[in-house]
Amino acid sequence: MQIYSHILSIRISHSALDPDLVTRTLGLTPEVTWKAGEPRKTPKGTLLKGTRSSGYWTTDPFGYGWRESPEATVEDGLEELVSFLEPHRDYLRGIAQDGRVEIWASTQSDRNFAIELAPHMLLRIGTLGASLVHDVY
Repeated sequence: MQIYSHILSIRISHSALDPDLVTRTLGLTPEVTWKAGEPRKTPKGTLLKGTRSSGYWTTDPFGYGWRESPEATVEDGLEELVSFLEPHRDYLRGIAQDGRVEIWASTQSDRNFAIELAPHMLLRIGTLGASLVHDVY
């Protein structure tokens, strides 16, 4: 068995994004949000120059945090997440037309491992208007 840790997140951005509408539509609690035009800040709240150019919304959708592959694989997590998002396909595709809908799979390990995404899963992700980002530590 391949041993690795992983966490999945959803990241949504659009110039006219209303983070509250994303929260209500998906029924998920966001971890970070902002609207276009709001002052830029660091994660600790320190003000930066300028304002946000687009709205942003992100969350660990089911609050699992980092998981170990013997418990659940990235493929397992994607199946659960994509199944959850599919009823919201039209909403997400609308955002993706001029914005971004990203499913992030962040992974880490001290040895090599592989993740295999079947064509059917890739098609389902694409049908959501989403891209898959594999972030490796």
